[in-house]
Amino acid sequence: MTISGTRIIYPGGEKEVSVRTNNRGDHPPLVQVWVDDGKTTGDVNNMKVPFIVTPPIYRVEPGKGQTVRVIYNGMALPQDRESLYWFNMLEIPPAQSETSDNKNRLELAFRTRIKIIYRPSSLGYSGVEKLHDVTWQIIDNPKFGRGVKISNPTAYFMNFDGGEFTAGGRVWNIDLDMLAPLQSKEFYAMPSMPVGSAISSANIRIINDFGAAMIRKLKSGEGNTLTLTADTSK
Repeated sequence: MTISGTRIIYPGGEKEVSVRTNNRGDHPPLVQVWVDDGKTTGDVNNMKVPFIVTPPIYRVEPGKGQTVRVIYNGMALPQDRESLYWFNMLEIPPAQSETSDNKNRLELAFRTRIKIIYRPSSLGYSGVEKLHDVTWQIIDNPKFGRGVKISNPTAYFMNFDGGEFTAGGRVWNIDLDMLAPLQSKEFYAMPSMPVGSAISSANIRIINDFGAAMIRKLKSGEGNTLTLTADTSK
C-alpha cells in the first residue's frame, strides 16, 4: 500500500481534505488509518487530535485504491503558527490458509506515517518562502566540533533534508532535520569539523509542500553567520 504524497498540508478554513491510498501489491490487505500527535507509544484512542479519518478501516483489491477523508473536528488550534500531526496507515496482509506451503510463513503488518501540517488561513503560503528569515549562527563545541545553530522565527515548520558545509576546499555533511515554528536547534558536521574552521559556503535541502527537495545556498556572513544567497531567497 502506498500514499499519494509525502505530507498532507491542511489549509485552515477547509472542512476536509482527501488522501489517496493505493494497493500496488498482489493481495487485498485490510488497511487501518488514523491520526496521532507524534507520541508513538501513546494510546491513540485517548489522544486529543483535531482530525477524524474516514473510513478508518477498509479493504483494497490489487491494483485499486481508496480515497480517505481527513476531517477537521473543530478542536482549537493556534492560528498564528502551523501545527503538526501524523497520518498513519497500517497494512494488514490477508490471512492465509494453513497448507504445507505456507503454514510456517511469517506475515508482517506495515505502518506508514506522513506529516499532517495544519496551516492557518492567515498564513497562506509555503514556509519555503520564509526561509530568508531563518538565521544561521556558526558555533563550536569541544566534543562535536564546528556546527551551526539554526533559529526559526517564523510561523512555519522548516523541513530540512540535510546539507553540506564547505571549508578549506573540503565538504562536510550536516544532518539537518525539521525545525518547528519559533524553535532553535544545533547541528554539527559529520565527520567532526575542527573547531574554528572557516566555513566559506553551504548547501542545504529544504522540502516544499509537494515533498520535493529544493537546494538553497548559503554564504559566509559577518560575525560567524551564514546568510542565504540573494539568488535563492525567492
